[in-house]
Amino acid sequence: MDIEALIKNLEAVNDSLKSSTIRESDDFDKCVKRFQAKLADLKGIFKSANGEDTAHLKASILDLKVILEEIEKLSSHDIKVLDFAKDIVPTK
Repeated sequence: MDIEALIKNLEAVNDSLKSSTIRESDDFDKCVKRFQAKLADLKGIFKSANGEDTAHLKASILDLKVILEEIEKLSSHDIKVLDFAKDIVPTK
């Protein structure tokens, strides 16, 4: 799995989630903040271990997938973040 490419894609999702037009509720905002924090964690894990800490990378990626699923459920807009995120499955 190309973690650098994944991070870039997740950053693009993050930019979309920052849009004020899709912010729906406090729960939605909380999920977005959790997503942003977990994305920062993923970047830190990747940089600190040069991508070698596969256990922590996998756990962080799976957490991101769960958060993205929650965001999609909370959004009344057709943003369909899981069209991208459904393929986030660590291979190691």
